[in-house]
Amino acid sequence: MIPFAKRGVGGELIARRYLSELGHVILATNFHSRWGEIDIIAVTPEREVIFYEVKSYAVNSMVHPLEAVTPAKIRRIEKTVQYFLMKNPRYFESEMRIEIIVTDGDRVVDHLKTLK
Repeated sequence: MIPFAKRGVGGELIARRYLSELGHVILATNFHSRWGEIDIIAVTPEREVIFYEVKSYAVNSMVHPLEAVTPAKIRRIEKTVQYFLMKNPRYFESEMRIEIIVTDGDRVVDHLKTLK
């Protein structure tokens, strides 16, 4: 099991591997704006641009990681998506959405698709 301090980084590595296996091309990781960060930005084989929030947790945790994805967090992600599109206008006409990947430090345990 990955120690708590490294769980987020390990979870993102696991998520990137998972997305690559699905045929996604990773455009960016840890994309920052003044409003927040998007963990992974990828393009699907169908040319959709997906903005991924990755959450990792310990198996014995009393709080599910999806509880950390609040409406305020989603608004920050949306603002960061707009910033990404301003910096990368070639993706502006693409189909896009926000999705969440949950890992337990060893594997992907949930993939919440079509959040927005």
